[in-house]
Amino acid sequence: MKALRLIVILLLLLVTAGSLLYPQTLTLRGSSALELNIGFWNNMNASQQLSFSGITQDAKAGGFVGGLTYCYWMREHVAITVAGALLSSQTSTAVLASPAIVKQNSSGLASFLFGIRYVVPEPAPEDLIRPYVAVGVGSFMGFESDNSLLLQSAHSESVVGGRLGVGLDAYPGSSVKLGVAAGYNTMASFRSAVGARSNFDGFDFSMSIAYIFGGSL
Repeated sequence: MKALRLIVILLLLLVTAGSLLYPQTLTLRGSSALELNIGFWNNMNASQQLSFSGITQDAKAGGFVGGLTYCYWMREHVAITVAGALLSSQTSTAVLASPAIVKQNSSGLASFLFGIRYVVPEPAPEDLIRPYVAVGVGSFMGFESDNSLLLQSAHSESVVGGRLGVGLDAYPGSSVKLGVAAGYNTMASFRSAVGARSNFDGFDFSMSIAYIFGGSL
């Protein structure tokens, strides 16, 4: 929560500075934006274990790695979105003592969602900070590969899911948007486990920067 408050304060300062340098009113209807998102899913960790069977090393990037979102404002307070993201990745290496075999496993989770953002309350042209609620539906894709001296295998699977979230956008300039967002992702379970999990329901938190183009800006 402290990090979220700090980011919101920073956004407010940037918007204030931008409005002083570039006094403006904001009209987004008919505009588009290409948005880069960076954030968190789970904590990253690395481990090494020594056992009678050998050495096992794990490197997990369970956090939201990044993604791209395209926004189009149909109305001043309503935007449709198309978003793709890499949500989770994991790699592990096992060295078996007898026989001496190195086994490697990598897995990941990606999403592709169509959605809508609804600004509440409906903004006035001079409002440079705009909170919103968002909903998205689409597919979550899990993929995994195993490699060893004697065997190589890979599989991928897609399931239906969605995301419900809230966010806050700030506009320090006529063609720049900064944002923070949090949401909950839910999806059907995979028939075959991806990594060690068959379901990745969970929360995300992200920061974004976007370039706005088109419309009347």
